[in-house]
Amino acid sequence: MSNLDTALSLARAGFYVFPMTPSGQFLQGFGWDRGASRSLKQIREWWAGNPRQRIGVHAGRSGLVVVDLDRKNGKDGFASLKAQGHTLPRTFNYTSRSGNGAHHIYRAPEGEQLTIDRDLNGMPGVDIRSGIGLIVYNGPTLTKKPRLAPAPEWALVHKKDGWDYDMADLEAWLGSEGTTTDPKQKASAAKARRKATIFPEDGIDNGELLRRITPLVSGLTWGSGRREAYEAARARYTNDYPDPKYLIAFDRAWAKAITRVEDDVRADRKPKAPRQAKRTGEGNGRELVLVDLNDIDEEPIYWALEDVFPLGTLSIMSGTADVGKSTLLATWAKQIMEGTAEGDLDGPTTVLTAVGEDDLGRVLKPRMRAAGADLSSGRFKVITVTSEGRDTGLQIQEDLDAIRQAVISSGARVVILDPVISYVGGDPNKPKDVRTAMDPVRDLATELNISIICILHHRKGAGTAAEKLSGAHAWRDIARSHIFVVKDEETGMRYATVEKGNYTGARLSFSFETEEVVYPNPTGKRKPIKTARVINLQRSTVTAHDVMAKQTELVSSNGELRQAIVHYIDSQRVTLSPSEVAEALGEDVRNVKVYLDRAWKSGQITKSGRGAYHSLAGVDLRAERVKKGEK
Repeated sequence: MSNLDTALSLARAGFYVFPMTPSGQFLQGFGWDRGASRSLKQIREWWAGNPRQRIGVHAGRSGLVVVDLDRKNGKDGFASLKAQGHTLPRTFNYTSRSGNGAHHIYRAPEGEQLTIDRDLNGMPGVDIRSGIGLIVYNGPTLTKKPRLAPAPEWALVHKKDGWDYDMADLEAWLGSEGTTTDPKQKASAAKARRKATIFPEDGIDNGELLRRITPLVSGLTWGSGRREAYEAARARYTNDYPDPKYLIAFDRAWAKAITRVEDDVRADRKPKAPRQAKRTGEGNGRELVLVDLNDIDEEPIYWALEDVFPLGTLSIMSGTADVGKSTLLATWAKQIMEGTAEGDLDGPTTVLTAVGEDDLGRVLKPRMRAAGADLSSGRFKVITVTSEGRDTGLQIQEDLDAIRQAVISSGARVVILDPVISYVGGDPNKPKDVRTAMDPVRDLATELNISIICILHHRKGAGTAAEKLSGAHAWRDIARSHIFVVKDEETGMRYATVEKGNYTGARLSFSFETEEVVYPNPTGKRKPIKTARVINLQRSTVTAHDVMAKQTELVSSNGELRQAIVHYIDSQRVTLSPSEVAEALGEDVRNVKVYLDRAWKSGQITKSGRGAYHSLAGVDLRAERVKKGEK
């Protein structure tokens, strides 16, 4: 039986369930205590995205009291019960996943306000899960509703005044979204949402917790996204500790912050004393704040693809139009979709893409199919836009809120914009226009902790990797990672190098090749489908910069070869074949033919019959006869 089958059987038996990660952690941004459900449709949707998700059970909403016994960290719950003389009435139970503990599940008394406890009444290893408590279910798939004995009196932990947070006040605040048209208030709300996604995960006492939460509540007073920010911060704070006591501490602090902020708002509305004449710079809404770096919490970097595409920011992947960057990205997107990419994403995930140049049926779908993507999984979605019932082009500035909602509703962790210039209003060559368009996109990546990958074409001409980015230098400035893709014209090998990596000191490089793929047309039509895929993708010590340097040197040396050819022909004053010139200069005859033709077309030498060349000054007839052996 699958985890989905087990979750459905629990719901049919009256248990409120919710999904957890395969390792038994909370899903980021998911409010389990309010989100737990008995809806079979909802449960199927949860497990459709990741069948390996484990099952959480809300003890209070399910009407349960669970005696959780463990043998770990020097504690022995079984021995503790025996020492206290307590017995466990016979009821539905199972062994925990570790094999060292057990869950004994009882029926909670009606009308009692219960809660949780750890090491109950001084019994190490004996925990109680009721009220706001939860368990990570490890029992069997149920074929019928289990018979639950009433909870023993000694296992009832009654809720004390002040122990739990004021749920009513918190729920009322979350349910009444703020609205504003003021740009500063909008900016404060957006900042609060971003800060919620990077909320500290541990190591905060209750006083510090309140200090951290208060600015979030304050910023969200007038703006939208209250519940999303609250659940994002809450999920991070409790991520490593799936224990209800941390949820209680968090929610109590949030409720206190609401009271504090609302008191401040009321105080601000009171009439103020007459203000003194202000000095220059006062009252403009700007404030200089000095931050002690020692007070900043250090955080690791999380990756959609290790050392290539960081989460929470923008990445740029650039190259010429024929270098294979979109084909390579299709391979990486396939790995991210199926959960095999090296990185910090927990299993399979959804990828969203906007395609501005490639046809979906002729190019994108064949490319993803050739990469091996399972498109039937529903984890690869294409962003399209309609206006008044007609298809229209995506515009980032106008459609950013819609993109945000699409990411949230789909659970996507990666968004691809290919090519990004197709979706940007204004002049992509002006830094101000680029920053106006793309700074909100980068903020969205931070807010939702996703990776946004922008495909960008190289401009023509020489230059460094940074200089070859199309348009303004602001493109490179907004990205935290820049992947530079080139093709070695001599060998046909392609290279992708992390040219800019703010989060890693290593200049990671990959080599790969592409091959044509032909397969029968799924529609049954005669003409087959043709596309390309990446093969032999591997780490490489050769970088894209090495290839660029070699090609620059090659261009330089070829220019020198052309000059040498012209100089030699001028010095001989006879007609010369390409093989004669090649032999004299010690060069490959194929290269010599190319540059002889170019020199002739540019008017540097003259071409005579039968593929021979001579100087513009003409042919010395005497020397020509000598060359031919004539007298």
